[in-house]
This record gives sequence, structure tokens and C-alpha cells, in this order.
Amino acid sequence: MIGVIYKSKHGATKKIAHIIAMHVKSPVQVIDYQTLSHDDLKQFDTIVLGIPVYYGKLDEEMVHFVTNNQELLSQKHYSIFVMALFYSEFMRYLTDVFDYEILKNTKTLAGLGGALYYPDLSISEKMVLTVMNKRRPLLPKGFHGDIYENFNNEEIALFAKKIEAIERAN
Repeated sequence: MIGVIYKSKHGATKKIAHIIAMHVKSPVQVIDYQTLSHDDLKQFDTIVLGIPVYYGKLDEEMVHFVTNNQELLSQKHYSIFVMALFYSEFMRYLTDVFDYEILKNTKTLAGLGGALYYPDLSISEKMVLTVMNKRRPLLPKGFHGDIYENFNNEEIALFAKKIEAIERAN
């Protein structure tokens, strides 16, 4: 069985976790990591971890989760997908926080895109976004909407196919 475990502050990582599950034909359980028990983790043969990026860094709680469960994860077939507006930089995000010992055990890695749900942001998040967008534009010029999604649909489908192949090989 495949477990897709994610953390999502505003909903983008959760959305993609469910889309991955829809693409996979094998039995899949999608779980918010905050409701996950150690026994839940043990039941899966294949584990997919969805890690969001906030303020240019992987979510610290998920980084600790991966690091603290490395012994169990290394006994499973696990993969990681990163959710970030600058999804092409997903390897930099991963190598900034995980050492070789953690990354060498992953079956597949992917950057699947990101989203910005402006109405859901706190005042401090909106202020940080304004500053970040001036230094390095996150949003395309002329964008004045409330929702910006740049999910890489082709990469999502390819990642799901890889997960399916990993599960079948077990």
C-alpha cells in the first residue's frame, strides 16, 4: 500500500497529494502528517512525502519528520515531492537541509510546482511576499488575482507513474 504523507499550510501540497493519489492505480492512503501515527507509517510499503517550501526553505517540521524517521523510511520505498513557486530549484531546497545519507535512499524526487492563495495569507506573510517579490519576482508581471498556481501537470503525472512503478516492483 502507498502512503502519501504531506504537510500543507494553505492547501497546495494537500491538493497535489490528492492528485497524485488519483493518478496511481494501486491502493493509496493520503494523510496529513500532523495526524499520522508511527503505526500508520509502518503499514505502508511505499511512502511519498510532500514537503512545502516557505520563505525559500523546506518546511522545518517536515524536515524534522524525515530526519527523525530516517531509520524506518530507509526500510521502505520512499520518495519526496517538493511544492514551491520556484519548483525548478527543488534539488537546492533538498540538498540545503538533507545530507547524502537521507537523499541516497529516496526512490524518486520531484519539484511539482507551487501556489499562492493570497486571501489565506496572514498580514506578515503578505508583507514578506511584497518584499520577496521586489527582490526576485515570484508572480508574473500583471498578475493581480487572489490565486496563483503554477503546478507542473506533466511532472505530476510522471511522478505518479514512477510511484506506481515503485509500488508494483515491491
